[in-house]
Amino acid sequence: MISVDEALKKIFEILPRNDKEKISLLDACGRVLAEDILAKNDQPPFSASAMDGYVISDPAPKLGSSYKLVGEVSAGSTFSRVLRNGEAVRIFTGAPVPIGGTRVIIQENMIIKCDTVIINKLNSNETFIRKKGSDFKLGQKFESPKELNPFHLSLIASMNSSEVTVYKKPTVAIISTGDELVIPGEKPSNSQIISSNSFGIYARLVLAGAAPRVLPIAKDSENSLKSILELAMGSDIIVTVGGASVGDYDLVKKALKTAGMKLKFEKVAMRPGKPLFAGKLNKSAVIGLPGNPVSSLICTEIFLVPAINYFLNLISDSRKIVHIKSSKTINKNGPREHYMRANYDPLTNLVHVEDRQDSSLLNVLANSNSLVVREPNAPKIKAGQLVPTMLLN
Repeated sequence: MISVDEALKKIFEILPRNDKEKISLLDACGRVLAEDILAKNDQPPFSASAMDGYVISDPAPKLGSSYKLVGEVSAGSTFSRVLRNGEAVRIFTGAPVPIGGTRVIIQENMIIKCDTVIINKLNSNETFIRKKGSDFKLGQKFESPKELNPFHLSLIASMNSSEVTVYKKPTVAIISTGDELVIPGEKPSNSQIISSNSFGIYARLVLAGAAPRVLPIAKDSENSLKSILELAMGSDIIVTVGGASVGDYDLVKKALKTAGMKLKFEKVAMRPGKPLFAGKLNKSAVIGLPGNPVSSLICTEIFLVPAINYFLNLISDSRKIVHIKSSKTINKNGPREHYMRANYDPLTNLVHVEDRQDSSLLNVLANSNSLVVREPNAPKIKAGQLVPTMLLN
């Protein structure tokens, strides 16, 4: 068996190289920027008024100072000449400040008398002018790689780019295996169960930025596995679920090796998830997950999500480990790294490890918001002591 960290490194080594594509800004939320964006303009592109009021050409205005009103400028228009000392122009938010303008007096602080405006209040040294290029300047760089969010997209749009170059989403083929499985909605026989793992894996990979697809369930025969594997060929990552152990009907590795897979490793020193394996099949990375529902989903979090991040040139290890006080005593750990289902309460700032840790209990996992990570042979933890905790998204 190898450690979790070793297994993760070996998975990174077998991932194929990613490509780039150019897409519309409207389709870019959640995608990973692959090339820097250079601003094609200053922002703002001119000095603009931050308030409705009157712009004057007076570096040191005083209470009672008066100015001749000589025009008006609104957003989208301009004042055609230089503003001179002793003059004022009515101005609205976002409008270009006339050449010569030094300050905007907000409209509440001015008295209007015919074609004259008089300052009746001065309570701030703020000019209320947004200087040209005060947000960003022509040629400024928005750096990649970065997972694009709505704020990023607004910034890129203001830099006058309508398209971005992003990394292509990794394609992932998910294959569940086993004669005992039927898809949700079908009626199982007395010896069958509902196939659930692939739905959770699919959803988690979508959230991670991948393009997964769920293939038909492969039966416990080499011919069935071979035909389903043919559907998966060409995917960046092939994920098998179940059949990773050493039972008489666990034929997945055998079928993959027959197809040409070069095994990278098998068995990881972790709980749950020991039977996990990985290999390379043509250009595809193959990751074999255990069949137990909790095992497959935790291995997805520990291995597949970081693999997707690595493929997209993001921070490779997405595990967010924090140290939180345990609400209870936790016994000494065995020789394998243990990911214990738990619940973190932000009100008490305590994490509570669930009593039931069986790897078949989906209900426990579904009601957990964290995993307490116990290192191999970690000593007994008393209530109130800090434990490494992985917060789940």
